Amino acid sequence: MKPMHYFNGEYVQKDQIKLSVDNVGFLRGYGVFEFFKVKEQSPIFMEDHLDRLMNSAKGLRLEVPLTKDKLKEVVRNLLQKNQMEYSSIKVILSGGDSEDGYTPGPTQVIILNNPFSDLSNEIYQKGASLMFYEYERDFPKVKSTYYATSVALQAEYKSKGHIDVLYHKKGMLSEASRSNLFLIKEGKIYTNKSNVLDGVTRMHVIKSIGNSFELIVSPMSVNLLQESDEAFITSTSKRVLPIVQYDDQKIGGGSVGSVTQQVMKGFDEYLKNYIA
Repeated sequence: MKPMHYFNGEYVQKDQIKLSVDNVGFLRGYGVFEFFKVKEQSPIFMEDHLDRLMNSAKGLRLEVPLTKDKLKEVVRNLLQKNQMEYSSIKVILSGGDSEDGYTPGPTQVIILNNPFSDLSNEIYQKGASLMFYEYERDFPKVKSTYYATSVALQAEYKSKGHIDVLYHKKGMLSEASRSNLFLIKEGKIYTNKSNVLDGVTRMHVIKSIGNSFELIVSPMSVNLLQESDEAFITSTSKRVLPIVQYDDQKIGGGSVGSVTQQVMKGFDEYLKNYIA
């Protein structure tokens, strides 16, 4: 049976979700979203994701028609209806139908519950690479639905063997298109403070690191990347993913380093404890 989803107050299958061509989310990219995983009926970091959803909506002055408690209720109803062992939840708030093609109508709410599978173990063992690209997102603290830059670059970075793009501007690093960046130099772990999305996974990775390593949260330069021994990115779908190269430049020795391995192991244990 096909999964059930939520659309403006009703539980429906995906092919029953219909958006108007006058929808401002479609016409102007005016919308926000959150994405999180569910393991054994346990939503992972749902509270944090919904808090960020509310902050993103506030950042775009987008009305949220449901309370956070109501959103949680809908998510749990979907999980009960679909009974999937491992799945994802995507909550989308879209600017509603517009009379003039520009001014938003009432916000529309879509909540999708789909099966999920992790990346292969091989990529965690060998590490991945990123394509360097000069760009800085509009509203970097907002998780908006506007991903035109990374979508346009997707064919190029995939053809070169990269998993994503790494944004930089005026000699400073920001983030990958869907992940936060961490760099490791001389045993110290660095992550960005400025002009990046406040990643939920990033926050919990920092908690899982604890006092195991010295952590420096500050603006990060391209020079720091060039001098780094190791790197990794964090996101809901990727957890802690080692990065061993950007463009044709190896990071450190070009293999997954010992600090990254310890962080990966620590976060996986942190997740197990959270779910338990």
